[in-house]
Amino acid sequence: MASKVDFTNSNFEASLQASLNEIAGIGTISRRVDDYLSLRGDVDPNLATKDIKGLKSRMASFLQGRGARMGNDQRFAIGGYDEILFAAYDRSLQAQNGGDDPLVSVSRGDEIGSWDFSVEQFEAVETLGLDPTAVRAAGAIDYIYELGERMGVFQLAESLVLNWASGRVDVVDNRATTRLYAYWKQLDDRSDAEERGMLYRRVVGRGDSQLLSRMVANEGFQPLWSNLMGEIATYIEKAERLETGRADTTSVSPGPIYQTIREIQYNLTEYCTGMAFVQAQEIYKQLQGAFDVLRDPDIVANFGGPRRRNMWTVIQELHKQEFGRSLPIGPLLRVAVDGNRIYQIIADFDGIDLSAAQFRALIDAGESYIINSSVIETQLGDASMTSETSEDGEEEEDAFSDDAFEDDFAE
Repeated sequence: MASKVDFTNSNFEASLQASLNEIAGIGTISRRVDDYLSLRGDVDPNLATKDIKGLKSRMASFLQGRGARMGNDQRFAIGGYDEILFAAYDRSLQAQNGGDDPLVSVSRGDEIGSWDFSVEQFEAVETLGLDPTAVRAAGAIDYIYELGERMGVFQLAESLVLNWASGRVDVVDNRATTRLYAYWKQLDDRSDAEERGMLYRRVVGRGDSQLLSRMVANEGFQPLWSNLMGEIATYIEKAERLETGRADTTSVSPGPIYQTIREIQYNLTEYCTGMAFVQAQEIYKQLQGAFDVLRDPDIVANFGGPRRRNMWTVIQELHKQEFGRSLPIGPLLRVAVDGNRIYQIIADFDGIDLSAAQFRALIDAGESYIINSSVIETQLGDASMTSETSEDGEEEEDAFSDDAFEDDFAE
């Protein structure tokens, strides 16, 4: 039976609450909570002085909701209930102060507490999940595409080896013979044009190779790359206007360039995944093997022609034989090398700023890339560029056979 209610003004509220607690079955629990907070000394009830009644009520409700039984006075006296009482105290105090999760706290009807509504900014590269290695791998894949496919190094090396195997090319040096034979024996084990094409399109959106059913082409990358080149060109133009006093401002912001770089980082982190890293290593070694064949001294002596001989003149001569036209060797090489430098700088970007040296290198590489890309498009798209002969019929000196390109390629 519940205790009687004292109807005097001073005791009415307390006696009524005690009677209701007993009816609800939490009278004993409430007494244990009172005694724990006032007598034990294990916790500081002053932390909840703003609403000590609310704290006690939450503790009692928490304990009752979990079926706590605390009727044994002797057990309470020796601390037998202290662990669960502290858990109730800690949970109720969190709820009173807003809890760890303000949304959960609000849903319980508790106060918001001390949360100032600040949120995590996710500024660190690691937190954002960006992968600089993916950017570097994509840069290597793009480099391979420029030299291996657009310059035709893969096809030219294979054609040379097949001509040697059929007897149309004769070399006498044992080292060259060994290299050509090894390349010929490994032809079937190398990645073919179709396999390479799928990698280019999947990672950097280049070429038009058909993909397997589960592959997705990176259609968004080339527009981002074009945007970056456009922002670099705009920056150069504004900087020149500023330098010559034709601009209304005192500075030029690199912000649009940084924003595009960030978008490229996100894009390549998403698409340069899975087997792309292994394929990039394998195909780069394949590219190196093709260059080793084309730069062999005995091959250079056979295909270099009467002019100054090096690997680039071999490529030029072979390309004329295979396709009936000459290549813009220099611009193609510059686009490959400068493009890879840009990828390296993008990989190093921390989302905040580039050093002065890095930014200058980016602008220089970007300017060279833009200029040489224009030259390539002009020459490869001009049907008249099928030969390099002067008006008197003599073959002109190849402007791209200089040893300086050997130095560039070595980098």
